Amino acid sequence: MDYLQLAHNVVKQAQAAGAEAEAYISMGQQSHIQVDRGEVEKLSQAGSKGLGVRVIKAGQMGYAYTSDFSAGSVTQTIEAALTLAEVVDSDEHRVLPEPQPLPEDNLQIFDPAIAETSVEDKITFAKTAEAAALTADERVIMTNRVTYVDGTEQVYLVNSKGFAGSYEKSYAACFLRAIAQDGDQRATGFGLGVSSILADLNAKKIGTEAGERAAQLLGGKPVPTQKATVVYSPYAAVAFLGRMAQALTAEAMQRKRSFLLDKIGQVVASDTVTILDNGRLPGGLATRPFDDEGTPTGATRLIDEGVLQAVLYDAYTAHKEGGQSSGNAARFSHRQSPNLAPSNFYIQPGHQTPEEIIAGVETGLYVVDTMNTHSINPVSGDYSVSAQGFWIENGKLSYPVNEVTVALSLDQLLQNIKAVGNDLIFLPFAGSIGSPTLRVDGVMIGGQGATKGEL
Repeated sequence: MDYLQLAHNVVKQAQAAGAEAEAYISMGQQSHIQVDRGEVEKLSQAGSKGLGVRVIKAGQMGYAYTSDFSAGSVTQTIEAALTLAEVVDSDEHRVLPEPQPLPEDNLQIFDPAIAETSVEDKITFAKTAEAAALTADERVIMTNRVTYVDGTEQVYLVNSKGFAGSYEKSYAACFLRAIAQDGDQRATGFGLGVSSILADLNAKKIGTEAGERAAQLLGGKPVPTQKATVVYSPYAAVAFLGRMAQALTAEAMQRKRSFLLDKIGQVVASDTVTILDNGRLPGGLATRPFDDEGTPTGATRLIDEGVLQAVLYDAYTAHKEGGQSSGNAARFSHRQSPNLAPSNFYIQPGHQTPEEIIAGVETGLYVVDTMNTHSINPVSGDYSVSAQGFWIENGKLSYPVNEVTVALSLDQLLQNIKAVGNDLIFLPFAGSIGSPTLRVDGVMIGGQGATKGEL
């Protein structure tokens, strides 16, 4: 079947009923493997396909979808979208974007090896990661299973404004938690590898990272409550950057639900901080040639050396302000219409290594992992999370720390970033969120003797 032609036919059929229309088709294959104690605990391979139809008539929008591409089912889906549009309130800002030329560049987002690699080799990969974790340190006693996932996807998009395009994407990831024990003390360590290219993943490295970190965190204890420097590993920094991404959308600003409201053009961070969203980052997990309503993706410099310069737009929020979409419309499947979301959102890396940043701290906390991150509030800027890591003394990691809380408002956190590392890492959280190691001064650490009022 010619899926791009199918999308064209859907749009023409909806146009014949007097509507602007958009047809979105996705086709994919996914693998999911779980290994525990050298045995395959779960194995699934699945294919998916779907068509989503969006129609707009006089500002009234309807959306319907199907996984059945027969002529009768497609017609019913178009009719359902048209019927739904009739009962929705009109909004003049519901529009389809005007077509723009798509740049021709190699985005490095599709790897045929992911589909061509055998299931047996993928199982071997997961088992190798588990074995590496278990042999990383004699105190590692088990893993909380190893998960390997991958997938390929083809996307086709056509709309009545004249846009038509398609692309292929792929991803592969492996992650696990290792558990170490020493007497009655237990600790866990996390290992992860994720990329658009299968060859970028190293099973031994993923497993060893989890095993070594679990062993290193054994014996963690709280420290006295104090205000001190905190060095965030990329894993820990990504947790709050994901919330900041929500605050840096036009939707959040228009609904007055951002701690950065009305601060365009103002200094909102230290001059070491530059934050970008780049939907065309080569090899990026959220990279694609156009967003999910046909706008070319690109790089948006949101905070430039501490100054808030821009926010993210889709066609709807851009139309409200008479501007242009930044190419940030996204959907997670054909079952939903596009929504505004970040793509590859990250802090621009600096020049210092993580070791150099830690060496510059006389006393403080190196945070490797945070918990209860759902409590981070992008509207008020409240930030208080549980953390574990290592205490820094005279520029060196001295002993493991656990059962502490780190707290500082997000606006103050941005202002207090004093060093940015060169070790940028992306994680697949709500798009693709990336950060290098960060040094933040003046963070409240709640540990021994902490009271609720102090945090």
